[in-house]
Order: sequence, then structure tokens, then C-alpha cells
Amino acid sequence: MCRSAVSVFCEVKGVSMVVSPRRVGLELEFPVVETATEKGLDRGGAQRLWRSLAAHDTSWSLVEETVVGGVTGVRRRTAGFDELLNTDTGVCTVEISLAPQETVGQAVEAAGDVLRMLQGLLDVMGYTILCAGVQPRTWVDPARKTRKDWYLLLTRRWHFHHWFVPIASHQAAVDVTPDEAVRAVNVLSGFAGVFTALTACSPIARGAVQPWKEMRNWVWYERSMRVPAPEAAYTSNGIPEEPFSDMSAYIEHFWDSRIYFLTNRKSGGCEVLGGKSFKDFLLSRDSVPARQIDGTLVQVAPDREMLDRIHQYGWPAAKLHYAFDSRTDLDGVRAALTQGTIGDYVEEHAVNCYVENRTCGVAPQGEEGVAAALTLGIVERLDDAEALLKELPWQEWRRWWLRASTHGLSAEGERSIAVMRRVLELAASGLRARGRGEEAFLAPLFTRLERRETPADRMIAAFRAGGVPGLLSDFGRSL
Repeated sequence: MCRSAVSVFCEVKGVSMVVSPRRVGLELEFPVVETATEKGLDRGGAQRLWRSLAAHDTSWSLVEETVVGGVTGVRRRTAGFDELLNTDTGVCTVEISLAPQETVGQAVEAAGDVLRMLQGLLDVMGYTILCAGVQPRTWVDPARKTRKDWYLLLTRRWHFHHWFVPIASHQAAVDVTPDEAVRAVNVLSGFAGVFTALTACSPIARGAVQPWKEMRNWVWYERSMRVPAPEAAYTSNGIPEEPFSDMSAYIEHFWDSRIYFLTNRKSGGCEVLGGKSFKDFLLSRDSVPARQIDGTLVQVAPDREMLDRIHQYGWPAAKLHYAFDSRTDLDGVRAALTQGTIGDYVEEHAVNCYVENRTCGVAPQGEEGVAAALTLGIVERLDDAEALLKELPWQEWRRWWLRASTHGLSAEGERSIAVMRRVLELAASGLRARGRGEEAFLAPLFTRLERRETPADRMIAAFRAGGVPGLLSDFGRSL
């Protein structure tokens, strides 16, 4: 039977089999703003929201942290998948992570049901969900970080973590096979500037128009400039220095990270001490010192289950998620690492593979399927997407992300507009081939390209006409 709802794989007598069609998952994050004060949702408001939701719909249960205490969200089990609604990094945003669906339309419909429920509860409390990528007034604030167990670990290793309190984004996940996984990561990473140019949505922060049209990316960029390069390599939300040559290069890169924690899917866990990489930790035959969330010192040793969870720790433009089949053992992984064949080993044993696209901004109401459709369509046309990617130097694609984050579409000439149109046409072709009508979700992007206008441009106009109240009126979600 299938091991996960997000998988295109099943295990039958230990052999991985491909199941089609690809599924698509949405992870939607929005700022939540108190209309009377124009400030972000505080910790007390978040607590009231989640308790009200659990009382309103008993299919959701409260998520209560164990170390510091407090309710940080709700969860429910759907089709073998843990669906989560929470306040994630900062209390002034809400994040919606739902079970993957067979089509973009089904994913959007499921998200719409949850968003209507959330907005109804928030309306009563005097708050609105804002379709923007950053809080318009509330800025970085250490006091507003959530008390989730996972973040108590993270802040010990990750500088400027409180910068991420006010930001939000829309992310999409699409099933891939192991042999196409790294190719998909490269394509989605390379096109990150295209996605940003088309979806920029956060030009208002600290109550003023800012220099960047995607201020969410400004936060990532500024942070990456102020931390050691080895840390920035895993926490930049940007594009790697060069594309990954194969699965071995991808695994070696991420397992060389020292920014990792041993947790049960961001719950509980510990940090390994001594500054060794995850690869070093796996190759260790002896237990090593570690520190739990509450500060208790313990000894930990590698085990098989850690292999399925470590891929979570990294924040690039696009990344791979995966688990390992029942034939996997720690000695086999160690041998592959030692012999330089870890890529072949992963491709043989990986299951539940999907690629996550992290570069799209928050969509206006009614356009929540944009990022998912764009991601899914491109992955369906992977050969053609790779060919287009090779037409420009990798460094030019990297510069595009920075330019688009600053200017949206306004700095693009005819040459780059033509490239973006080809990307959209590729995605539309891939979706049409699925025969589910999903190409309709790309219509807003074609319109934006034709008008050379992003949501950020319309947000600036709304703000200049009516300040933050005008922005909330035009881009706050309605029931």
C-alpha cells in the first residue's frame, strides 16, 4: 500500500513503483492584520484564533507545544497526511498546509474551504487575512516569534531569525520520480527570477513604500549578506551557485550542512554539538553529544529513521523532499557515502519524492492556484524547460532573481519578456496535456505579462490612494 498521500510511489514487496498522475500540494501563508490598529496578529490573538477554530470544527485538534507551552495551531489527519494550520515563524502570519490533491483545482477548492472558515473567525475578532507577502506595518520583532519547540532549536544556530516574523509566501509541491528530481530542482531554481517577476507582492512595509517590490526576498537577501557563507548557502531562499550535476551533488551539498537538527518533523528533538555536518554525523560509529530543546545534554547516535527527515532543513528557492524504502539501512547509506555513490543509492531507494517551489509571492484572492499551476506545468515539460534553461548562463538566471525582487516586471526588456512568455507557454502546454483544465489557473500570469504589472504595482497604487486602510480594503480577503 502507499506510504504517503504525497507520493507518486508505492512499495510492493520492497520494489518502488510509479503511480500517476502527479499530485500537487499547496502551502499558503498570509499576513493577518488587525484592522483597527493596522498591526499584525499578536500571540494572544493567535491563541484565541486556534481555540475558536478547534471549537468551531472538531475535525481539527489543537497543537500545544511542550517546552514553553501555548497553542501554536491545529492539525487533522486527511488521507494519510497531517494537515496543519499554524502561526509558523511569527505570530502575525497564518500558514495553511493541506493534503496534496490530484489536480490544481481540487487543491484550490480545499484551500478555499479552510480560508473561508479562517476569515470568518478572524472577522469576528477584528482581523483580516491580507493577500500580500509582508506585514504592511508590523516589522521584525523578537517578541513576536512563536514559541514552537522547533524554533527554540533553530534560534541557537540561525542568526536574525526574528527577521522572518512578518513575511509570507505561497509555495507549491509537485510529485517527481527520483531520476527527474534534481532536474526539477534545477529548473525551478533557475526560473526563480521569472516566478518572482510575475508574482511580486510585498512592496509595502513599515507603513511605507519600500525599494523592493518583493520585500520578502529583501529580508532573505539582507540576511544572507550578514551571516557566514556556509550558513547562507542553506538559508538564502535563492538560487545555488551552480545547478546540481546529479543526485549525488544534491545530497552531498545538503548533507554537508551544519544547520540541521534531529527532530520528528519539527517536533521535539535536539541539536548535535561539535559543529559536524549531517554527513559526518551519519558516518560516526559512536554516539555524539547533543542538546535537547530544554537544554538537557544527551548522547545521540544515527539511526535509520533520521534519513527520512533530514531533508527538511534548508531554505533554497527549490528543494527536494523524499523518504527511503524498507530496503534502506544505515550501513548501506554509509557505504554509498564512502564510495561516492550516494546519488545512485538515493535514486534506487527513494520514495515519496516531491519538489517544493518556494519562490512565488502571495496571490490575490481568487488566484491561489497560480504557483501550483506554474510549478506543475513546468515539471510536466521538464525536457523543454531544461532546454530553455540552458539558453542563458546560470549566473544570468541568478541575477534575474535579484532584479525581479527589486523591480518586478518594470525593469524587464523585450528579450526577458519573451523568455517569461515561453516559460508560461511551457507550463500551459504541460497542464493541457494532463487534460484537467488546469491551464486556466495561469491566465492571471499571462495578463500580468501583457500589462507589465504585478500585484506589487497594484498594491503601491492602493497604498498611495488610501494608505494601509486602502491596502487592506483592496487586498484583504473577503468571505
